[in-house]
Amino acid sequence: MTEQLAVEVADLAVRFCQRERTIHAVNGVSFRLRRGEVLGILGESGCGKSVTLRALMRLLPANCEIDGRVVINGEDVTKAPAARLEELRGATVAMIFQEPSTALDPVFTIGDQITETILRHETVSRHQARQRALELLERV
Repeated sequence: MTEQLAVEVADLAVRFCQRERTIHAVNGVSFRLRRGEVLGILGESGCGKSVTLRALMRLLPANCEIDGRVVINGEDVTKAPAARLEELRGATVAMIFQEPSTALDPVFTIGDQITETILRHETVSRHQARQRALELLERV
């Protein structure tokens, strides 16, 4: 019996369609990861690293077209409805964004932002989420 892959990307292509032209950002990327494996993606600025990983979570703008296959835990996310993607993001697949200055919103406290994330992905009360956020901050 073969172990199920955690992530399988096959022949991924990502295009940004504009009125005057189409930008081919990613062409034919493929990789497979089993549970516990780690993949490092290196390349020059603008080579498609972030676009590739955003495609895994379908975090791309509306003018973007994705071809190929992106399977996470046996589920093809390229075909998943928006509601299912919301369930997957954060709980099953997550991304640490490249630009740290845009990771947190300076208008809200860090505690409030962590609390909101917990509420979005766990079935807990606001009070429980706030307590969990405080525990996480204490650990840091």
